[in-house]
Amino acid sequence: MTLVSHSIESAARDVAEALVPHRTDIGERVWNHIVATSPTLMSRAHTPLRLANAACHASSAALLQALANSASLEDIMPTTEVILATRALVQNGFSEDEVMSGYRVGTAYWCENWANAVEKYCPDPQLSVRVASYGTSFALGWLEMVIGQVVADYREEAKRMSREGSVARAAYVRKILTDGDLDIATASRDLRYDLTGRHVAFVLSRHHDSRDAAPLDPIARTLATGLTASAPLIVRVDVDTTLCWVPADEIRAVHVPHAPALIGQGRPARGLDGFRRSHREASEAARVAHLARRPAGTVTRFDDAELVALCSKDGAFCDAFVRDKLGPLAEDTDEAHGLRTTLETYFASNCNFRATAVRLGVHHNTVRYRLERIGALLGRPPEQNRLHLELALHLAGGLGLFTGVGTAAVSQY
Repeated sequence: MTLVSHSIESAARDVAEALVPHRTDIGERVWNHIVATSPTLMSRAHTPLRLANAACHASSAALLQALANSASLEDIMPTTEVILATRALVQNGFSEDEVMSGYRVGTAYWCENWANAVEKYCPDPQLSVRVASYGTSFALGWLEMVIGQVVADYREEAKRMSREGSVARAAYVRKILTDGDLDIATASRDLRYDLTGRHVAFVLSRHHDSRDAAPLDPIARTLATGLTASAPLIVRVDVDTTLCWVPADEIRAVHVPHAPALIGQGRPARGLDGFRRSHREASEAARVAHLARRPAGTVTRFDDAELVALCSKDGAFCDAFVRDKLGPLAEDTDEAHGLRTTLETYFASNCNFRATAVRLGVHHNTVRYRLERIGALLGRPPEQNRLHLELALHLAGGLGLFTGVGTAAVSQY
């Protein structure tokens, strides 16, 4: 250590020792300056402000004591008051920017007080400039170190609150979905969402092939924005599931093609019963989408999945029903695919040969031949078992039970 640096350190120690008895007054001045730079600060909750005040005093005193003891920055760790204050500020809604701004403003003002004290307690003009700079550099180094720790503490506390808040909110919504004796007004106030209005529910479930672990909440907001400007109710159940209710009177097409999730959409319904019913429908639509292994980003409307949802509670039984009723038509071949398409079109055309031919773009005699082939494979004319066949075809399509080979199969058979 050089003679000059030793002189600076010694003089800084003398100044700090002279200020230590006044540390309470200095801490209070720093706190009042922070408050003065943020007039709305005092309108916040009392407890976090009291802890922040204590943290301000403790930090100011720690700086003085470190300079008085010629301590290094590594020897100064954030005090208990700083940690408690950080947690309290997060819990009471202070933003990270607000907390960091308070530390920077307070440190800058502490440096002003240090410079004034150096002028008073260090009469050598040449040395005083260096001592003032030394103390300021020390305080700014302390600020950088403490802010790093405070930011880490702030974010960890914010994550903890988010997790606990999400769990509590999800549990509350589950209660609303099942509680028969519910005060709707209280629940609406707690959720900040009008349960007496009209709702469209969504269930977002992470796609089985997705490696994206990001929360699904932003996707829910995108869906909501596509339907209404009103604020939705979004509830994260877990990392792979998010529920959403949108205050909307009608269903409009919504698209999220790049979302790493499958989305079930319920029908609009009013009041608490509608809130619950639309959610059940959205849940069933999402379940069908997963059973059918639809592509990520698919929005499945309950209106389009209602019959499949009703019949697919027991997946194995549903699959057995389809294969039993379709028999050879359930095979995954070009011929079976073409014949299934013909039969679906025939039923959709109310069993009219010519209308079926027009829809398929073939001659009506080709349709007659195919239906004869279908009857031969099934052992009876398809009209004799129409209800079961239509249901089996609908379930096969809705659940994606057959991959098919391509549209070429339709014209070939």
